[in-house]
Amino acid sequence: MKKIQNHFRLVIMVMMGIVFLGCEKKDIAGFSAAPAVNFTSKSMVYSFLTNPQSEYIQNIEVQIMGNVADVDRTFSAEVINDSTTTATPDQYEVIGGVIPAGSLMGKLAVKIKNSTALNTKEVFLKLKLIDGLDLKAGTKENITYVLGWTNKIVVPTTWTYYNIFFATKSTQVYRLILQTTGIASLTAAQYSAMGGEAAAIAAGTKFGDYVKQWNLDHPNDQLKHDDGTAAGQVIVPKYYTKSKYN
Repeated sequence: MKKIQNHFRLVIMVMMGIVFLGCEKKDIAGFSAAPAVNFTSKSMVYSFLTNPQSEYIQNIEVQIMGNVADVDRTFSAEVINDSTTTATPDQYEVIGGVIPAGSLMGKLAVKIKNSTALNTKEVFLKLKLIDGLDLKAGTKENITYVLGWTNKIVVPTTWTYYNIFFATKSTQVYRLILQTTGIASLTAAQYSAMGGEAAAIAAGTKFGDYVKQWNLDHPNDQLKHDDGTAAGQVIVPKYYTKSKYN
């Protein structure tokens, strides 16, 4: 009798193990997360100040959660018409986005349009990534983006390379950088692309020579910081032609 009971228990245990393994295998095989797209940042403001054209294509960077594919994948976004969105439909066009084949990174293209109204104000567009045939919208925290544009001076939030090669941050310094060099932004990638330290020093020297010459020619109206931590102080360039101005 005891042998029969032990045999029965063994059969039950074997059957339970088979059922458990079968369920586990089914659950693993049945899991498949669809690739999703997220914005890599939250917002930006573009200035037409150095762009005389009537429109501009702003590319907003996105990243895929999931695997790369051997074909281009498309995605899109919708406009959220809440209190953040102040741009009117005639001021923009959401073109759409592409993740290139073999990549996890891509761009959402938005056409923004210039007008005289932007001389004194900024307009904003709140965008939200949406599900599409190729890709789903990503996590709730990373699928919205606020794009602004204007004709006014917009000082970049990232100032590290400007601070190294030009001067302490202020709107007046940035205005003079645009005027003398045309460099509207200087991120790490742009610093590398322009030629690194030598090219940045050359641009900084061009800016510095302008500031030094102006202050020499206008001793009673020297160029000063108009805001920031150095507001009211004379602008001191980091680089300039020392043989000429020292």
